[in-house]
Amino acid sequence: MNSPAFIAYGRHVIVDIWDVAPEILNNVVQLEESLTTATVAEGVTVLGAMRKAFEPTGVTIILLLAESHVSLHTYPDQGKAFFDAFTCGTNYNPENIFYSFASNSMPGHYKIKQIERGIEG
Repeated sequence: MNSPAFIAYGRHVIVDIWDVAPEILNNVVQLEESLTTATVAEGVTVLGAMRKAFEPTGVTIILLLAESHVSLHTYPDQGKAFFDAFTCGTNYNPENIFYSFASNSMPGHYKIKQIERGIEG
């Protein structure tokens, strides 16, 4: 049996988030659960998670994926957060991960950029 061919291609989504309540942005447990649920729903494989709740406020969460990564950094005192997700290959859309995450736990305003990577060369 032949192994599937892997191509050096991926999609990277970068999102600026604002106008979010501080209590949402500071809840590391709920944010990690929501990120993981949204990520798994896209069909990617979560290999592990790292999280850090900062004092007095702020959260960083990173999910390591077999297909790359998802990260979230929050600034509750400013009502802002940064989300980023990169998936290798053509089978997944990291924008879906963000929309699923946002619809369940991150009400606010968003500026979304999606970048295709690996198309040149």
